Amino acid sequence: MRGTHAQLRRQVNAGAHVAINRAIESSTSEYIAILNSDDTFFPDKIAKCEVIFRTQSNIDLVIGGVEIIDESGIVVSSGVTIDWLNRAHEFFSLTGFIGLSLLHENFAVTTSNLVFRKDLWARNRGFQALRYCHDLDFLMTSLLNGHIHFDRSKFISYRIHKANTIKDRLSKIRVEIAAVLANSFRECGHALTDGVTNERTTAALYELIKAKDLSTLTLILSAVRSKFVDRGAFYKAVTSEEQCGVYETVLEGVLTTVEQRPSSPQRNTSADSSTGIGSNVGSFKHKRRLTVAIEVSSFDKGGLEKVVLDSTMAFKERGIQAIIVSAGHVGHLGTVAAAHGVEVLQLPATGREIFYRALLKVREVNLAMSHFSRVGYKSFRDLGIPNVTFIHNVYAMLTGDALKNFKTDDHLVGMYISVSPKATRYATEKLGVDQKKIVTIPNGLIIREHEARALSAVPAERGRFGLKASDYVFLNVASYNLHKGHYLMAQAMEIVRRERSDIKLVCIGNEIYPPHVQQLKDHLKAKGLEGSMILAGFYADVAPFYKMADAFVLPSFIEGWSIAMNEAMFYAKPMILSDTGGASEVVENEDIGLVLDNEYGDVINLDSEMLDELAYSPRDYSTALNLANAMLRFVSDPLKWAEAGRLGHSKVVTRYDFSDVVARYIDIMQQSAATSSEEAMMLGERKR
Repeated sequence: MRGTHAQLRRQVNAGAHVAINRAIESSTSEYIAILNSDDTFFPDKIAKCEVIFRTQSNIDLVIGGVEIIDESGIVVSSGVTIDWLNRAHEFFSLTGFIGLSLLHENFAVTTSNLVFRKDLWARNRGFQALRYCHDLDFLMTSLLNGHIHFDRSKFISYRIHKANTIKDRLSKIRVEIAAVLANSFRECGHALTDGVTNERTTAALYELIKAKDLSTLTLILSAVRSKFVDRGAFYKAVTSEEQCGVYETVLEGVLTTVEQRPSSPQRNTSADSSTGIGSNVGSFKHKRRLTVAIEVSSFDKGGLEKVVLDSTMAFKERGIQAIIVSAGHVGHLGTVAAAHGVEVLQLPATGREIFYRALLKVREVNLAMSHFSRVGYKSFRDLGIPNVTFIHNVYAMLTGDALKNFKTDDHLVGMYISVSPKATRYATEKLGVDQKKIVTIPNGLIIREHEARALSAVPAERGRFGLKASDYVFLNVASYNLHKGHYLMAQAMEIVRRERSDIKLVCIGNEIYPPHVQQLKDHLKAKGLEGSMILAGFYADVAPFYKMADAFVLPSFIEGWSIAMNEAMFYAKPMILSDTGGASEVVENEDIGLVLDNEYGDVINLDSEMLDELAYSPRDYSTALNLANAMLRFVSDPLKWAEAGRLGHSKVVTRYDFSDVVARYIDIMQQSAATSSEEAMMLGERKR
């Protein structure tokens, strides 16, 4: 593998695959290593590959680990790219199938990582004319024509910056990915799992298809693939500017109903018979697509913001163009949204109304959805954009101007979506909203996302938090805003500790107001509860904690419909909940947990003054003993409650799948848009 000389050749830019193929064709070596601009080899990469090829004669291609660096050459140790790379490696560790894992997520990352025999390149018929996925296609074809070896040590440093090809037009990238998927399933499907077919491989394949989220387009392209003699001709056809545009349109969900065909069938002469793909876009009827502005007060962390992101991604999958507009700070979830191709805009501090109106006009927004934010209400009204506002909670926290604004803004809202019967009742009886304007739709859970997360999640290490393997651990997942009943939990833990020292409570959440959290920490320390009630802080991924815990507890004073409650059900954790939000809807006759009375009785009794009094400082809670006894019941019969948890998993999967929730959202969105359109037409008729 030691080269004796070097050659320098230049050519007009014709795509990476052309440059690579030309260089390899000119090479006289038995082995090939590629180095792209901006990437660097680790000093021992070539030497390691030489040993692998010399000692393992059946190996045709070697890849290694990848170090991510930024534009300045600084190693990147956290963020979206690192999370993606870790998930890709975890999938490989779980399945053990190199081909399936690379197709799931190409953790080779770049052709700079590849070292292979030149005769493999010949067998593969070179790198194909793909702008984004020529490396993935080469890997998949190598799986068919040879053997791939993965060395976990670092081989290369890969630089990420604004000019990376992968950051180009997202829909075009997805068309190429779907094409490679379709070809890989057809040509080397059995090789993806080394010829093994069992429950594990089926589950892994299912997870791959879900993760790519391209099943519809992949199926279409799989049918098209059979018309071509080889993959090169197939790729050339589907990635041509004209045909790629057709498939991008499929991805966007614009193509809807097929027009009525003429009574006498006629051949479509506009189809390109040389490729076998009909350019038959004209045979589809286009509807005006919904373009939705989804307004939030901020977009950083929290269950509500996660619901907004999940909804937006689901809307896009169904052909609805959605833009998240944040009136305040954009943080953690903004980064997550960007990684999924979701557009998030933060309104400027000055001139925001002018900016917002211009945005609504330029983007031709025809529906608005609001979550705890009212900045655009008047603009929506003036521009004739129907406004659907979410009621996420029992709005007892509203006070002063916020309460006044909610009531006075009611005439600017065309429809409300409330997340629970209690939230609906509070809005109608306490806040005066017309019952006819409210539709109640419980929050759901993206089951497929959590199944994927559960597949790779490893239980959190108990020792990190001072927990023993024998401890019975309750988990509380809620923001540290203290409305969630943290002082109540502390009093209950005081009672529990007198009976059992092996019961622990771990609270996961982000800080809302640090002085309140510090006061809570001081209280726990004064009571000697730091080792019993652990404030572990914020974690973006809480799956490891659900896997580690034995049960879930949420004695909150105020809820709409807790996402954490749904998550606890998914992870089969029996639950102890206060009677607020959707608790009494999901727990029926103690089937999957216990619902406890809250401190204030009927939800209509609650207001902001009472809520703050209950939440922000320790007191003697009348329900603390009930909570302690409920926790002791769980510990005294763990097998019974573990079975209850398993029933909870079945319930959330069958009743609260987010895809069903989104379908109901879309019905209301279409109804609101259609009503607005009809009203506009009637107004136009009257003016004429």
